[in-house]
Amino acid sequence: MALRTLVLAVLVLAATAGCEPRTTGTAAPTVSAGSTHAADLLARRDIPGAGWRPVSVPAEHELGWSFAVSGCPGYVAADYPAQRHRVAARAAAFTQGHGREVRLILEVYADSWAEQALADVRRVIAVCPRYDDGTVLASHTVEAEGFAGDDSLMVRSDHVQGTESARQWWTAVVRRGATVATVTGTQLTETEVRRIAAAQVDRL
Repeated sequence: MALRTLVLAVLVLAATAGCEPRTTGTAAPTVSAGSTHAADLLARRDIPGAGWRPVSVPAEHELGWSFAVSGCPGYVAADYPAQRHRVAARAAAFTQGHGREVRLILEVYADSWAEQALADVRRVIAVCPRYDDGTVLASHTVEAEGFAGDDSLMVRSDHVQGTESARQWWTAVVRRGATVATVTGTQLTETEVRRIAAAQVDRL
């Protein structure tokens, strides 16, 4: 997670240009060991299609919030408190080449903060649905909700920079209990991302 002026970002999901899919950021706290295990994450064989290969991801303590959008004038990190109550996190990423990539983040939250995590996603998209940071024109919209787990939403993100072709990606955020799964697909369809998200939730 280069284009011109048009969230998301999960999330993952560049921080200065908007919510470009990524698994790094500056808003995450130090992450300790928790109930999220490597076995919970989808493996390469679980991603539909051939030719997927794993790519490196940040260490747990470096995983940021997929929806940090510092390029949005209305974005204030302190307005989204759930990340400060994340007690464990893991990530994985896979590429199929030709720009097709899947990024997965699992986060475990204390108490009822998993519910707040999805509320934070909804709020940041409401605050930053469309903005121009001087370089990138970004837009993020919730296209579907309630399709998996205890709560879920599907976010469409578009970035345009200069004369370059627009870039689009989809991010599914799904909660089951205290765990939140964020699945970002670049150069994938909404249907593909939803299918991967459903498979990820089934592992929780």
